[in-house]
Amino acid sequence: MFSGDSSELPNPFALHIDGNHATGKTSFKTAAKFFVIVSVLFAVTVAAGHYSRTWIVNRLMSGFSQLQTPEKQQRLVQIAELGLPSVEPLVSGLMDEQNEVARTAYELLRESQNRWTSLPWQDAREHHQTMIEAMQKVSLSLPEDRTGWASSLVQQTIMESVQESDEASRQLYHLATDTLSRMSLTEGAGPSILDDQPLDSRTPVRLAVRSKPLPVSEADALDAWTDWPIAEPQIISSGTRPPPTPQPQERSQATETTPSVYRSSATRLQPVDPTEAIVLNDIHETVARETNSTGVSRRTPTVVPTSYLTESPLETYDTPSVIKWLGHEQLPLREKAKRELTQRGFSTRQIEIATQVAAADSVSRLALVDSIARSRIDNPRPWLVMLLNDDNREVRLRTVSVIAPMNDAELNKALRTCLETERDPIVNARIRKVLKYR
Repeated sequence: MFSGDSSELPNPFALHIDGNHATGKTSFKTAAKFFVIVSVLFAVTVAAGHYSRTWIVNRLMSGFSQLQTPEKQQRLVQIAELGLPSVEPLVSGLMDEQNEVARTAYELLRESQNRWTSLPWQDAREHHQTMIEAMQKVSLSLPEDRTGWASSLVQQTIMESVQESDEASRQLYHLATDTLSRMSLTEGAGPSILDDQPLDSRTPVRLAVRSKPLPVSEADALDAWTDWPIAEPQIISSGTRPPPTPQPQERSQATETTPSVYRSSATRLQPVDPTEAIVLNDIHETVARETNSTGVSRRTPTVVPTSYLTESPLETYDTPSVIKWLGHEQLPLREKAKRELTQRGFSTRQIEIATQVAAADSVSRLALVDSIARSRIDNPRPWLVMLLNDDNREVRLRTVSVIAPMNDAELNKALRTCLETERDPIVNARIRKVLKYR
């Protein structure tokens, strides 16, 4: 019992220390338990993230061989975004029977290597190690026409690992050089570039790398080799007599020029009115000289009629071609292009946009695409169609991303037209993905 004095009552908010237990040991045990729990949770989170990405990659690769070529390309693009677990499937994509799929895998691996340069070397080395180990597994069965792609990827790893001095980097360097040498031996798949019989039974039959140029499937007649000079054709109107043909004696007096070789840049032939008669001189035939009264020979001048259909050559260009002249390095040509666009009804704002479209640096064109996405430009369709045909991949990809939410019939038609000519597998897959949801 306590007395009536309030000072003798125990404070309910005070901590009562039990002298039989050590306070320091209890606090240490509690902190240790908390640290262990946090460490276990962190390890579980990291493992779950890694194995979840691996599980997603395995799911995306299931039934991969039964897919069509565009679906395979799109599937590889999705896999490439999953980090380290995507390296081995991309390497196996180099073995695909479709050359377009193999090229997509190569492009994605090349982009991945470029991204690895921004990582710490320890993390980048792990990615390179995974890629080289996967390359070594397929090095002996890699088709001959894919060894160039694989060799460039391995050489990039060699260039980055040779600069490091740690033991793991040296092992990576030796593994990469061994993989590169295995790719150049005879065990690789594909036809031999040498004879069927080996030069020596103890030496490889062939090299898997190319030792001769690729065959040219198509040749443009305008780029063919021909002779110089070319005699200018004479166009004779209907009802007139053709010029007299020089006699053999006159030809012997004429000066024969030795033809030289040049690369033709002639334009394509245009149809001629059927009522006109066209006479072509022989290519080795030259204009005969005539002797004047003083005995000095001179060449008879040939009168070639010339007609100018327009006041300016730019008037014959279509509008996209004139816009490209706005990016020319010479100021007078840029000014001529501006005047031509002004005559065609372009406003000052439209000429500024056209100048940005024709800019040499891709940063300006990317900024234009972003401004179109923010709806700061009226009627952006013509500009987006031009940017779809840009030389820079990033500009085309961002343009497709801007067009995707518009669902415009004219732009959808432009996407389908661009899909037929687009050679970049990444852009091609992005366009197919956008058109799939239409």
